[in-house]
Amino acid sequence: MIASTIALIGLAAVLIFWPGATLLERLRALDGGICAQLPTHSFYPDGQRLPLCARNTGIYMGYSITFIALYLRGRLSATEFPRWPIAILLFLFVCALAVDGFNSLFLDLRLPHLYQPDNLLRLATGLLTGMAMACFLVPVTNITLWKFPNQRRTVESFWQILWLLPILALVFLAIGTQTAIFLYPVAILETLGVMTVLCMINLTIILAASGKACTLLRPRQVFPFVTAGFFLAVGELTGLFFLNHWLLHQLTT
Repeated sequence: MIASTIALIGLAAVLIFWPGATLLERLRALDGGICAQLPTHSFYPDGQRLPLCARNTGIYMGYSITFIALYLRGRLSATEFPRWPIAILLFLFVCALAVDGFNSLFLDLRLPHLYQPDNLLRLATGLLTGMAMACFLVPVTNITLWKFPNQRRTVESFWQILWLLPILALVFLAIGTQTAIFLYPVAILETLGVMTVLCMINLTIILAASGKACTLLRPRQVFPFVTAGFFLAVGELTGLFFLNHWLLHQLTT
């Protein structure tokens, strides 16, 4: 556990203090493989573009905030999905993002569309989708981890959704106002959201491939796998960044 913690701290130190590019430039590069980062689809706190576009900013901020909320409420080890009525509501949040995404795509393709896209709407639908992602991805990972699953749901009632919505509304206002003070907190938290999603997917694959699925008993046993998942996530994001730039170079030459 100590070695894993040191490795994760070392990874963070390299990203922050390695000479050369600024932290914001590194975060943009790290996120560049999974996001088009279109200037017109982005927010600019203090006049500087966030690492992710408005929609992805919403998705991964919503995921990060919900992930933290689940931890604070003692539900980060839950292995049960939300009940059907709540699951349907969360699915509708994802559908809202899909409708908004296709509407924006149709405009870009100069096809008939329902309304004029807006970055605030991209952000709002992204935040709700990020909340839904966390509520479903956390149980999937926990089912793979534990020998004796915690038979709790990530979300038990609509009241817990209503408890989260004001927090997401505050995040929406913080990002939408594009105030300088929120630049680095948002940039760091959304990138951590990206890395956490990838880490949890990697964690599930590593455990299944190593034959350790459904065998862990204590949180400290998870740390080596989490560390490997985070390092893999950094490698995957870096590889996607270079692949993206290579493809763009091939298309423009």
